[in-house]
Amino acid sequence: MRIFLSDGTAIGTDRFVSGTCRTDCVPVPASLEFQTILHDSIDEQLREGCILRVGDDYLEMKIIKRVTMQSGIIRDDQQLTLAAVVAVLNGCENLIKPAARAVYLNESSIGAAMRANGNKLKVTEDVPLVNYFCAVGATPTYELARKCSEEACVIFCDKNSKIIVKRLSQIMNQEPVSSLAGVNVQWVENPTQLNHSIPNYQTVNSDGSTIEGSLSAGKQASFYPNIDARRARNLSTVLVVRGTIMRAYTPEWMAGNVVLIDQKKYVILTAAHRFDTGVLGGATASASKFWIAEVVTA
Repeated sequence: MRIFLSDGTAIGTDRFVSGTCRTDCVPVPASLEFQTILHDSIDEQLREGCILRVGDDYLEMKIIKRVTMQSGIIRDDQQLTLAAVVAVLNGCENLIKPAARAVYLNESSIGAAMRANGNKLKVTEDVPLVNYFCAVGATPTYELARKCSEEACVIFCDKNSKIIVKRLSQIMNQEPVSSLAGVNVQWVENPTQLNHSIPNYQTVNSDGSTIEGSLSAGKQASFYPNIDARRARNLSTVLVVRGTIMRAYTPEWMAGNVVLIDQKKYVILTAAHRFDTGVLGGATASASKFWIAEVVTA
């Protein structure tokens, strides 16, 4: 894992301790957590608000939190100071802050709602949105996630830090990044959990009298107000995790990519890349873990 500071220099493996770079199908689609030995030469570039670049394609991250601590290790007659840093995709940091002003959009899109709440990244693919409202003090990520559920879509980013909003009905149309055998997957088989995690939804239509939605025996049912029949069906269309994959360090695989397993397509819901140098005497590690999912409709 190569992390570059704002002046273009990289954090060397003699100082980098451990880190995890994660991409996910959520409104803030990439994050970075790492620990490093702090030194005066990099102290100012590892403060909140500073920009980092990760990997060969230079995924830009902005630091949102830093905690320093004294370690119990003495090196060159000095006690080592460690810095624990959390960063998110640069341009999305405003989406995790309580909204300073109310935002209301009508007949717009998911990308426009993100921009209205402070997203600064380019949206290359978008999905129409009937209406969107984020009150003062509300966290935009929660409101955006709710609207993604209503439109049966997900948000992720590509290697160039561009936002992609894609419907679940189209996400499997992508070309697979790789083909694997089923023996490489630790499968999750729990139909009871599936019945509890994907409820059917009922709602009252705009005429105030027609009840939209259906009930199925043995499955949960919930009431969701002020939506039409199309969005009620969308709420029961979700990505369900079917298994996990452990591989050697593979940072080019990101959330939103599709993999082919035993001739069946699955989408990567979450990708986590871990790198430990062992510079403080611990074990070394370099691995990637992927949560694969498929589209399921209740």
